[in-house]
Amino acid sequence: MLEVSKYISDLLFIHDCVILPGFGGFVANYQPAEIDENQSLFLPPKKAIGFNRNLTQNDGLLIHRVADSENLSYVEAEKSVRFFIEDISVRIQRGEKVSIDKVGVFYNDRRYNLQFEPSKNLNYLAEAFGLEQIKIPQLSSSVPEILLTDKKKIKLLFSEKRLRYAAVILPFALAIALIPMSSVNLPNLSSASMSWFQNDNKVLLEKTAPSTQISPPEEYVRFEPKLSESIVKAKLPVKGKYYLIAGSFTSLNNAEILRKELISRAYPASIIRNKNLYSVAINQFENRFEVDLFKKKVIAKNPKSFCWILKK
Repeated sequence: MLEVSKYISDLLFIHDCVILPGFGGFVANYQPAEIDENQSLFLPPKKAIGFNRNLTQNDGLLIHRVADSENLSYVEAEKSVRFFIEDISVRIQRGEKVSIDKVGVFYNDRRYNLQFEPSKNLNYLAEAFGLEQIKIPQLSSSVPEILLTDKKKIKLLFSEKRLRYAAVILPFALAIALIPMSSVNLPNLSSASMSWFQNDNKVLLEKTAPSTQISPPEEYVRFEPKLSESIVKAKLPVKGKYYLIAGSFTSLNNAEILRKELISRAYPASIIRNKNLYSVAINQFENRFEVDLFKKKVIAKNPKSFCWILKK
């Protein structure tokens, strides 16, 4: 008798359904990759083979494959397939387990219901060719150990003493990292506030290079009076960290004019170098509280004036 089982196996690689006329049909369904927790295996995707007794209509697929492979006519191939089906049916009725090579096993249960167990030795999914089951190593939940030179084992545990030290040191380290560096409270000004000059005479502006500093609000007009070309030495402050700035200039001569104007009003003004500008400080202080208090007094005395705090 012609062995038909090998043609059934071949067809399942390229088709999702192979029918045994009058007996039933093999159905292949895609099954994604999965993990077998019981056996600790990673299983690749595959075609899961099942059997449906209701698919009995002859579609000619199996018979044509047998005819082409064995060089038989359609009638001869159909007869060979029919003999194959009758043979396995009789053997199943006798209580035997009938194996179809690389496909699965047929048998009757205690109630004489036909059962099918697919073979697990072959994956019919062509896209999964070459993929194999992978054994998953079991992970140990125990504490890791180190083997010392004297072959003594010690557990990697933090002592309570070290944990107490860490709890004390970490907050201080975090606080130090968050302390801001010295910063300027307001943007540098490109010129002094003319509210400090109260004369009614027209003042000519000195042409200076454009400044890249941020300009103050529009309501405060900034311009520099034109002075003589003589070089004026700036008086740099000796002490102090906080400065109340009346204005900043690109020209040292113009900064000196504003300083003299402030001195004439009884302010201990000075000139400090702030990046590429000359800033005129009304006064200088050791802490922020004092400079804030002094700023309020200056603004109260000169409501139209504009000043800001510089920290160095």
